Amino acid sequence: MKRKLLFGCLPVVLMTALFASCIKQDAYKKFLEGGEISYAGRADSVIARSGNGRIQLSIILGNDPNVNKVRAFWNDRRESAEMQIPESGNRDTVRMVIENLAEGTHNFVVYTFDNKNNSSVAVNVTGDVYGENYVSTLSNRMLGEIRYSSDGKKLQLQWESSPPSEVYTEVHYQDRNNQSRSLTVYPEETLTEIENYNEGAGIQYLSFFKPDSTAFELFFSEMASVEIPKFERLLDKANFKDFSLPTDVKDGGYGWLIEYLWDENYDPPGFATQSGIPQWFTLDLGVSTSLSKFKIWQANDRLYEKESVKKFEVWGSENPDMNGSWDSWTKLMTCESVKPSGLPVGERTSADIEYARAGEEFVFPVGTPKIRYLRFKLLENWGDSHFMTIAELSFWTSER
Repeated sequence: MKRKLLFGCLPVVLMTALFASCIKQDAYKKFLEGGEISYAGRADSVIARSGNGRIQLSIILGNDPNVNKVRAFWNDRRESAEMQIPESGNRDTVRMVIENLAEGTHNFVVYTFDNKNNSSVAVNVTGDVYGENYVSTLSNRMLGEIRYSSDGKKLQLQWESSPPSEVYTEVHYQDRNNQSRSLTVYPEETLTEIENYNEGAGIQYLSFFKPDSTAFELFFSEMASVEIPKFERLLDKANFKDFSLPTDVKDGGYGWLIEYLWDENYDPPGFATQSGIPQWFTLDLGVSTSLSKFKIWQANDRLYEKESVKKFEVWGSENPDMNGSWDSWTKLMTCESVKPSGLPVGERTSADIEYARAGEEFVFPVGTPKIRYLRFKLLENWGDSHFMTIAELSFWTSER
């Protein structure tokens, strides 16, 4: 009985299996009605490079020769861009620039497509976009001292330390033929020398920055402009001499001598005269030149008081009369010392002291003639005394 039952059930089992197999084949045929699914070759990798309000996707293609298009999605696939891959040229890497992006971090999904419009598997990449917020933090590299070489042939720019992320600084200037020139200063450079510079034309400079190592473009703020002072060189005090004429005032003794006017010692004693106002003394500069400016230092034990010089005249001559008369002299300028605070005699501020100790500068008029001999004529001192004291004198010329 058991054997009959087993043989009786076998046909039913076989029929059931055959029916199930037919169902699976029909379903598979239906699934393949549109043909087999094909994928384009995916990009090997994608690098997002930062930009200013934009980003560059560097897409390294795979080895599928039929890939001819790239499409990128961002903003949760609400925005997209695409580009065709050129048939000729470098097909290893394509670069897609996506514009008008908000500052911040963005996620991109990148697909490649073949000539049958088959899509690849997605490649995801994240990149940063910079904009006004970042640019607002940038400032040009700081310039320190601006000077000329000792021979006056080169303009020298001394730079402060390079700010973070600076790549280089461009300097724009004019040469002596009024031609525009530029040069590049790199972060490790601290001294820039410009030959053939058109004196008085000024310079402009602009620093460029790279916010991170992936950035494909540089960032900058506003061009800086600098007025360049005219060339001046300090006269060599080793050539200075006393040139006492018959009508000149003599030193007043007490160890305050005229030679101390050019000894580079700014502490007392300096030069002090005998009594009598007005009075004058004469110096031989040792060279014939047109002076551009000079500085006078008060004795620092009597700043803005006592015998410190307040009002005076400066006269010049190439060949003075040895009798001490004024016939061979030309008045170059009239000077008056200034106290920054304007306080009465006997009162002074720290700004007054700092100003006086730095030396008070007076600029000679344009077109001042060449002279070798200088005469200082005292008209008034700060303390209404009857003689004068001066700690030091220095002179500059624009002649090279």
